[in-house]
Amino acid sequence: MTTSDDALHAAIAAGDARRVAMAASLADRRADLPLRYWRQAAHLTTPAADAVMARKAVEGGTAPVARMLERLGLTAADLAEALGLPTELVEARLATPSRAPMVMLDGEDAIAPGDAVAQRALAVAADTFASADWGTATATPSLRFYRPPGLALDTTVRDLYTLLWRLRERTDDPAAFPLDGIVMPKLEHPDEVDLVHDLLDRAESDLGLVPGRLRVAYLIEGGWAAVQMPELARRAAPRLAALIFGIADFSADLGLPAIGTDHPLAVWARAELIATAGAVGVPAIDGMTLAYPVADPALDAAANRTRWLARMRLVYDDTVTARDLGMTGKWVGHPAQLFAVLLAFEAGQTDAALDAEATKLEAYQSALDAEQGATMIEGVMSDRATDRHARVVLRRATAAGRFDPARALALGVIDAHEFAEATGAHAAAGVRA
Repeated sequence: MTTSDDALHAAIAAGDARRVAMAASLADRRADLPLRYWRQAAHLTTPAADAVMARKAVEGGTAPVARMLERLGLTAADLAEALGLPTELVEARLATPSRAPMVMLDGEDAIAPGDAVAQRALAVAADTFASADWGTATATPSLRFYRPPGLALDTTVRDLYTLLWRLRERTDDPAAFPLDGIVMPKLEHPDEVDLVHDLLDRAESDLGLVPGRLRVAYLIEGGWAAVQMPELARRAAPRLAALIFGIADFSADLGLPAIGTDHPLAVWARAELIATAGAVGVPAIDGMTLAYPVADPALDAAANRTRWLARMRLVYDDTVTARDLGMTGKWVGHPAQLFAVLLAFEAGQTDAALDAEATKLEAYQSALDAEQGATMIEGVMSDRATDRHARVVLRRATAAGRFDPARALALGVIDAHEFAEATGAHAAAGVRA
């Protein structure tokens, strides 16, 4: 049987129309995340009800760590040796403290129960979000997030809406609304995602904010959430900023004998979270290391030095493990944890490693220009898949300020409208180098 070219072309056109329609219908299943939301190497959590602690978290970042070392009688060299890092790197980071990439004011687990405490927390949160120094005059301000109570509590909508309305009252320009998003805890079912997004749609409309302005990071911390992650992420994609593993509540929900990421079910849930976050196109954030690097009054000075360094090594190793699994950030609750976590993620983005990825992109582009498909680059097979991987690595590094934005733009890792932001992040990282 023979067919005419017209029939062939008609069949191709019809098939392509169906393909394009399907692609359009699936587009909202992947997040369109602005570059700055890839700077989530650490989520510093602090109680919303404590005004002093909240300000210190926002404005101090890692600054207290140098004083901690001095009080303990430790040096930068001692910490560097404990972490297995060059002394010069630790000294440089102590000399130029870092802000937390994201600060979350916690109106849920971190505050005591009771309506009076909740009202104080809302007042403190509104004041901190609106008037603290979040670094907005710099190229890399901290992301501002708030955690309301979970949907199972009667105060959730009240607390969330009260905060949003108070912030709008203190903001002349809706474009400068002083909140980037919320961290939603105790998520269980996809229908709850729909409710949260409906609540935010209504708030943005009533307050005159740009639709979709407020992002949501969802805590995966229960059995129902863990087994429904793909559907949760699909529903959440238009507003999704991150998926976060809540190890303590997850362990409680499943009745695990201890809180730890080495339990097989915790290993499974972490892997599911990383895969789902990658599929939807947002950062995967690891839970907190619960052993804080703080002194114990019952111990002598020497024992406290050993304890502090061991706990710094613990959070550093936890972060390296999470990083190597594919996570792009970690929760912290203490400035010293923040210091160790930022060092661990920085250590995973060395200049040599990033240059090697960029060189692979350039070599593969040369192969394409020569009308080659899959090719060998330095003895390693390279094709569209390896090219895509290199682009993901370099985009995240560019967002963090670790990769030259001009080179990123030339390679197509970032778009022209992202160049100014990437340049600012690179300059800020250069000051600390």
